[in-house]
Amino acid sequence: MDLFEYINSLSLFGSKSGYNPGLDRIKRLLHYLGNPHQDLNVIHLAGTNGKGSTAAILERIYREAGFKTALYSSPHYFHFNERIKINGRACSTYELTEIMDEVRNAAAKLKSENNLEPSFFEIVTAAAFKYFKQHEPEIVILETGLGGRLDATNVIKKPLLSIITNISLEHRKILGDNAAQIAAEKAGIIKENSKVITAVKQAEALKVIKNKTLEKNSKFIDLKNEYEFIKSCGTLKENIISLKRSGEEVENYRLSLLGEHQAENTALALRAIEELNQDFSVNNKDIKTALKNIYWPGRMEKISEKPLVILDAAHNQAAFKELAKNITNSSSEFKNLHLIFSILRDKDLESILGEILKLKQQPKFYLAENTSFRSIKIKDLERKIKSRNFQYEVFNNLAAASSRALKNADKDDLIVAAGSFNTTFEAGIEIMTKKLEVENNYE
Repeated sequence: MDLFEYINSLSLFGSKSGYNPGLDRIKRLLHYLGNPHQDLNVIHLAGTNGKGSTAAILERIYREAGFKTALYSSPHYFHFNERIKINGRACSTYELTEIMDEVRNAAAKLKSENNLEPSFFEIVTAAAFKYFKQHEPEIVILETGLGGRLDATNVIKKPLLSIITNISLEHRKILGDNAAQIAAEKAGIIKENSKVITAVKQAEALKVIKNKTLEKNSKFIDLKNEYEFIKSCGTLKENIISLKRSGEEVENYRLSLLGEHQAENTALALRAIEELNQDFSVNNKDIKTALKNIYWPGRMEKISEKPLVILDAAHNQAAFKELAKNITNSSSEFKNLHLIFSILRDKDLESILGEILKLKQQPKFYLAENTSFRSIKIKDLERKIKSRNFQYEVFNNLAAASSRALKNADKDDLIVAAGSFNTTFEAGIEIMTKKLEVENNYE
């Protein structure tokens, strides 16, 4: 069994074998591998949305400042190896194969000696720690997979700093029924005598995080108390971030990542960098250069100007609320709205459609199942869309849906592909291929 066959054979979240949370398996697995997670300089991130973008911002700034960086993130977009990076470069398949052979042996030992089988995410996390240890990065940006308290990344003992981006009601069957319960799971990444920055807004959730921080004798930093304002021009064509600290001048940054919500992610990253500046010095020139050059695919990613095409892996109500806000802010930039849409069956589709209904201009939907085994069945998706009286067409796959959207759109229209990473990837490949064919015909 080759590397990727092995990876794809592992128990995945949402599979019939289920997900059994706990840190015992990952701790034992790492023990067999020589505890590669120890003695790394880690910034640990949790949160419902935004942690990936915040992690990408942090990594790019530290790399621009000359530090050797490591980034662990999920899910991947183009290729599995993207989950594990050093200095912005994905782990090579050659190195990953060597490391995974060691991890597989450790997993076999775990099963034979303890009758425990690690999950997909535990195996991949162990491989990431092993890879990072071999490459000796100066700073590791570590993103949780799900929750925090029982997430496989939470084996680290003393992070440089922990970031909790925000809280929304997702994965309620696992993390809790309300914001406070979910916050308790996210706050599980907080360690003794550390530092915590959060942009969480719900009073009950913020109280949980603050109490946990005080209990751990750590420094609590509430982002809203750090800045007088955090603003974004919030259009779909460019993003200028304006930040003002108390008693200081307004600082403006051009950000390559689109979306009003990226202002808060940027502020979180910059406040974290400020907090760690004594040991990891970064100057403003490096920050400005880095922010202009971040590439984070599938998150408010613009792949065409005429028509304007945006790929956004919004997959829950909170993310669609931000997407809808960004579309509304840019309503003067397009005429008609085309929405290529496919979603996973375990998402709150009713709430997501509720956010779309708030748009001033309602979209035409192009519906299909994506290639994920968790994709909603097209008959179920069509029934929900039809019940809300949206205009729509149904297709056998997202390539066909995307091709039709591109054909129907005028050059002044907006096409958005959203609902999951699979959706944006499949739609993006088709649209970029079709546009390249058209451009080549003009040569």
